[in-house]
Amino acid sequence: MLLPLQAHLPSLHPPICEISKDPSKCEPAQVWSLTLLYLSLLVFAIGEGCMRACVPILGEDQFGNDGPQESHLRSKFLSWLNLANSLGALIGLVFLVWIENNLGWDIGFMLCAVTVLVGLLITAGGLPFYGMRKPNGSPLTRILQVFVTSSKKRHAAIFDVVELQEISTSDHVDGDGDNKSDSNNICTTRVDQGTGVMTQMLPIFISCVLIYLPFTLLMTLTIQVGSTMDTGIGMIKIPSASLIAIPTAFHMLMQPCYRQILTPLLRFTGHTNGIAPLQHIGVGSAFGAVAACIATLVEAKRLMVVEQKGLTLAAAGVPMSIFWLVMQFFLLSIMDIACIGGLVEFIKSEAPDPKAKHIAQAVQSLLVGIATWSGCAFVQFVNRVTRHGDNGRGWLDGTNFNRTHLDRFFFLLATLELVAFINYAFWARRYANKKGVSTIRLDSNNLGA
Repeated sequence: MLLPLQAHLPSLHPPICEISKDPSKCEPAQVWSLTLLYLSLLVFAIGEGCMRACVPILGEDQFGNDGPQESHLRSKFLSWLNLANSLGALIGLVFLVWIENNLGWDIGFMLCAVTVLVGLLITAGGLPFYGMRKPNGSPLTRILQVFVTSSKKRHAAIFDVVELQEISTSDHVDGDGDNKSDSNNICTTRVDQGTGVMTQMLPIFISCVLIYLPFTLLMTLTIQVGSTMDTGIGMIKIPSASLIAIPTAFHMLMQPCYRQILTPLLRFTGHTNGIAPLQHIGVGSAFGAVAACIATLVEAKRLMVVEQKGLTLAAAGVPMSIFWLVMQFFLLSIMDIACIGGLVEFIKSEAPDPKAKHIAQAVQSLLVGIATWSGCAFVQFVNRVTRHGDNGRGWLDGTNFNRTHLDRFFFLLATLELVAFINYAFWARRYANKKGVSTIRLDSNNLGA
């Protein structure tokens, strides 16, 4: 509701100017107008973050126990949820963008607000029918406890152990004759096991941030570059804001293809989902590296056309079809599906605390957010380093992509993705080996007992 308000009132707008032609003549927006805009985006981000984290868990909670049939239904629900998210995004990118470009941003944002309100009312209408699980503690408490414990020595005091010791008697036997020293040992063992698992998972998480960093930059910059190209399909002109509909459509189509075609073909590996979650992430990273290489070649050709046609000073109008970007969009969509799905499944299958499985989607979104922020810092760093040459202009300086060296930057991202893939392969193999050794030791202990 704040966004259509700001879009409707001229007093909340900066003075009109042509930023693409002469940015120096544009005046910045007033502080209170920017404050309202950032407040709107902040509230929206909080709401979307809660939705991303809670809706999948609410759906999974409707399927009862962890039997084979329930697991299949949960998997099917998540597939339909992802399809619904992609379809909703596709409809918005096509119809709402058309409304905003032809009828006004205020009407477009108002339709967004009304649509979200209707969705909220429909969801709330099902509250009497939902199966609701009672909260039994936050998984963040155990995760933080694991991190704190891992930074100390093994004999450091642990909260659960201290709590049990405070209520224990001198002979460690309660009124029922139960030996609480066994409880202490069990609690300590569980936390120690959780500490080890979380410590081993940390390098995987950091490696995923490095994998996601080129992906976020590639997707954003490819869409922006597409706005400078020929976006026509016959008599139809694709608005620049709707270009992200191309990878969204690929993302929507690839999900059923993967589940119905690729997964059955890979069942010979012995894994339920075709390949293991860690292999999912590795495959996604490999596709990302190939996508970055293709993006480098396509951008080099685009800049060649710009130079041949004398369009260096023009911000758009490059006579090159937008369909040159289809292949990298396709590969980036595969990377997105493989990495996100693999990371979520990895957290769910390896989390030391069962409650931590419920925040797998939130952890994945957190890692993507960290990668996005890191990408912004990476762009600033590259610009600062490359300003020493080329008349003091960085590779990505300015708003005119026809004057940038985006081909060099894409090649740098391809190199970074390749390094991230090698780094991830090292830590993934090490994690798998450690897990295998731990399993063997556990089996040996059980046999000895």
